[in-house]
Amino acid sequence: MAELQAKITPGLQEYLTAIYRLQRKGKAVGVKELADELDVTLPSVIDALKRLSKAGLVNYNRYSKVTLTENGEKSAILIINKEEIFYEFLRGILGIEDERAREEACWMEHGVSWESAERLKLFIDFLRENMHNISEEFKKFINERQNSAI
Repeated sequence: MAELQAKITPGLQEYLTAIYRLQRKGKAVGVKELADELDVTLPSVIDALKRLSKAGLVNYNRYSKVTLTENGEKSAILIINKEEIFYEFLRGILGIEDERAREEACWMEHGVSWESAERLKLFIDFLRENMHNISEEFKKFINERQNSAI
């Protein structure tokens, strides 16, 4: 994973995961579809695809649909899995509202090493295995702290 992070920027990771998600929905991915999905310009998409192609992560030729290479698909899955760890922590443990948890998990995924993400996953598993109703207990704790601060 560290190798992937060194290769491509967080912005390019967004393109990679968007391609993966669109393909999983059964959609053929072209420049326009990707621009619409990410709300970016066509030239931005073309530049990103050229860079991802050079890195060996996508198959891209002008006027043809984009596909992920085997390495591109593996990389996209790793990125998504890492993001899911942060989402699980924010939503499942801390009780952050869904949309905000998704957005912040994406930000966290870009700034935290894979090693730290794996350690967080183990911590989440530890909490769930050793503390029953962790989410409910934490909600009660938050409410008690907020009420005592008033």
